Amino acid sequence: MEVHAHSHTPRKKWSHYFWEFLMLFLAVTLGFFVENQREHIVERQRATQYAKALVRDLEKDTIEIRDVMREKKIILACFDSARSIIHQRIKNYMAPGAFYYYSNVVASAPSVSWNDATIIQITQSGNLRYFTNAELVNKISYYYSQINYVKLLNTNDRVVRDKSMEIRSRVLNNYEYARFSTYSTDNWLSLPDTLMNRLFPVQTNDPNLLNEFANSFENRRRILDLVMKRVYPASIKDAEELISLLKKEYHLK
Repeated sequence: MEVHAHSHTPRKKWSHYFWEFLMLFLAVTLGFFVENQREHIVERQRATQYAKALVRDLEKDTIEIRDVMREKKIILACFDSARSIIHQRIKNYMAPGAFYYYSNVVASAPSVSWNDATIIQITQSGNLRYFTNAELVNKISYYYSQINYVKLLNTNDRVVRDKSMEIRSRVLNNYEYARFSTYSTDNWLSLPDTLMNRLFPVQTNDPNLLNEFANSFENRRRILDLVMKRVYPASIKDAEELISLLKKEYHLK
């Protein structure tokens, strides 16, 4: 019977196992680090894209706000002009065409069409977390929270405006008013003198009703003065600061 000698595999030293463990540990750690860096880069890229979109929205907002401020400035001027005519130039059921035109303009209630599609997308998807600068996040949150305040003021203005329009319908002759209702706010300096100075019939000479119409302008003036002198300028300032901060944070041109 042939006897085979058993070969013995030499036992590995503990240092061999240590190095195997270390290499495995380093491989796992490096993989985790690489994945973490990849996610960080992806999030940074997404934040940059959102920042670009927000800058576009904010730039459009500032243009929109300035346009609305220009229109409201005209409306405020027309308040004074219409009130002056009410107190001095409505006699014998006749008023200059300018009164019809101003009465048309003062019924306008322009409001800002906010460009908030990007912020809605960011907040609804929970992606505001991509912005890691706390100051930036706070400014974004504050700016868009103020929009609701402005919308509330605009709603209140329309309520007062609607009451003013009810009074206006009892003052103006509809047939004559049709000559002026198609003119926009921007036409206020370009209407021909023959139309503005010519006398047209009105529905009433009642001083109480005419005074109520003039008072309705003053009721609106309080709201318009607030948005013109404080709210809209503050919104423009906040938007411009946000644009500057976004461009600086994400190196945008």
